[in-house]
Amino acid sequence: MRVFEVVIALLVGGAALAAVARRIGAPYPALVALAGAALALIPGVPTLVLDPELALALFVAPVLLDAAFDSSPRDLRANWRAVTSLALGRPTACS
Repeated sequence: MRVFEVVIALLVGGAALAAVARRIGAPYPALVALAGAALALIPGVPTLVLDPELALALFVAPVLLDAAFDSSPRDLRANWRAVTSLALGRPTACS
């Protein structure tokens, strides 16, 4: 239950940082990096280890989806080979 509470707090904090970034006109990732560094430097903050699959589902996937909506169709058409190879990947032999 502790992990759930921390994840909810991180999501609420991220939403608050997004609102602050929009209000002051600063880039959102810069504020997230500064807040993370500040949180890491506070003494006595407990260490939390998240399951990588949970971090992927909650944090990485929404960022990728947002980046996909912000991409330019013109740039995607110009770089379709690179985008397709990165999206589909190259099959590898399993041993």
